[in-house]
Amino acid sequence: MALKITLVEPKAPDFHVFSSVRLPRLGLVGLATILRQAGYQCRVWCQAFGEIPAFELLSSDLVGISVTTSTAPEAYRLARQLRHRGVPVVLGGPHVTFLPEEGLDAADFVLRGEADETFLELVRRLESDRDYRHVPGLSYREDGHAMHNPLPPRPDLNRLPMPDLAVLANAGQLNLHPLITSRGCPHHCTFCAVTPLFGREYRHAATPLILQALETLRGKRVFFYDDNFTASIDRTKDLLRQMLSTRVLPRAWMAQVRVDAARDPELLQLMARTNCRMAHVGFESINPKTLREFRKGQGVEDIRHCIQSLHRHGIAVHGMFVLGGDEDTLSVVEDTVDFAWEERVDTAQFLVLTPIPGTVLFADLEREGRLLTRDWSRYDGHHVVYRPAKMSPEDLQAAVVRAFTRFYGLGNVFRDVFGGRLSSASYKLMGHHILKRWLDHHPDLGDTVGSPSRGRFRVEGRLDSLTLRKLSGDLRAALRRGQARLDIHLADVQLPSEDTLRRLLRLLDRLAARPGVSVRLFGVTGRLETIIANLLHNLPRFDCVRPGEAG
Repeated sequence: MALKITLVEPKAPDFHVFSSVRLPRLGLVGLATILRQAGYQCRVWCQAFGEIPAFELLSSDLVGISVTTSTAPEAYRLARQLRHRGVPVVLGGPHVTFLPEEGLDAADFVLRGEADETFLELVRRLESDRDYRHVPGLSYREDGHAMHNPLPPRPDLNRLPMPDLAVLANAGQLNLHPLITSRGCPHHCTFCAVTPLFGREYRHAATPLILQALETLRGKRVFFYDDNFTASIDRTKDLLRQMLSTRVLPRAWMAQVRVDAARDPELLQLMARTNCRMAHVGFESINPKTLREFRKGQGVEDIRHCIQSLHRHGIAVHGMFVLGGDEDTLSVVEDTVDFAWEERVDTAQFLVLTPIPGTVLFADLEREGRLLTRDWSRYDGHHVVYRPAKMSPEDLQAAVVRAFTRFYGLGNVFRDVFGGRLSSASYKLMGHHILKRWLDHHPDLGDTVGSPSRGRFRVEGRLDSLTLRKLSGDLRAALRRGQARLDIHLADVQLPSEDTLRRLLRLLDRLAARPGVSVRLFGVTGRLETIIANLLHNLPRFDCVRPGEAG
């Protein structure tokens, strides 16, 4: 019987401004497509779409987990639980590509770089001789030592099948259908991990392959997942012309582009005629010094011209801003919101500059001793995780939250309504409701890394009903204070009965199920971890940390 392989995209630790968009990444979808064509059973589960049945994971012959920086803690938690239950686990993705030994602390294998072809090679080695020395990009442990095989060559996209969304376990929940046509970026922005991961050579799939994929998405809303859909203007125009001539058109589409895309009027005309409804544009900053610091190769007038040109062609603008560069001050943050408002940007994201491992920015800040934490769950673009040059972390954190609330205020919505910009008003109203949910689910958003957002509790002696009742009250009080990260330490605890332990576990599981809340149980021995799994009959939603593991 063919091996059963389950691939998992972990969800971000907290509700965030993009949580309402059901848009899975396509790396795992592409892998599952290849594995199915090779005869293996394979499905992709996105945690953001709902809880994954424990049976699906525990009955797998291999579980692969994609790891981005902000989802790393959840990926490691799941990997440790599965490995403890005897299920082999392989991690991949940008975070563990650059920090493979960290990944090996939680999983059996790490596949670095682009794993389109190497994942299948690993599976075949697992089935046969288990000789991993020649699997490109594979990291593993041998006799206690970390082994790192050389990276694989970058794959030719024309030799890979287009990702088949049918492999998604929750495909019916998609409200946007993702499609990727290229990899790599010729630019090298300091904060971006695209170039370190995919290289500076721009590689794209042939137009017939893309049209074939679009045929299956005819009449649907499509998001082109390319990091820069217009990196090659000529190639993009050729694709759009072919879409028109073959009438293979989505109902609507959007894509990420750079400011320089607006310099070509023919490109904008083709985008509009093929039903492009919104362009996600990397403006990053309106501070000329910050744009030079980021190596963007664009100016403020270029940004202004881009917005005006897209609007003239009936294309809405989603402005992507990054705040907190070394040349930024609090007034720059305020001016950025004013600029977005005055220039009629339809929707916007104001993200904190985030040093992702593998980037020039991360290396610089680490060398300068300016990183405040390695709690990867906070590397989500919403939390300040480094020491800014010209403001305090607390001031930047507050300013970014204020930027969102100012831009998506109801006054801005009504201004668009009365100005006849109903489409823009509808986008902002949607953003207003998402923002409200975001703030409601983010009790620690106003905190910086040094703020007391973590509650720590120590349980000693006999864990009886009275102690459990007091602990329950203390934990709920901590949540009301905004302490959304709860650490419970078991120090030589005496468990009088299995029922008391079961009640403790159910309490922690219920708390961990709340949006934005993470729970860690420390002092868990191997025997106790087995009892926990048996009592809950599933994988706990809280993290069990054994003595000696990092806390």
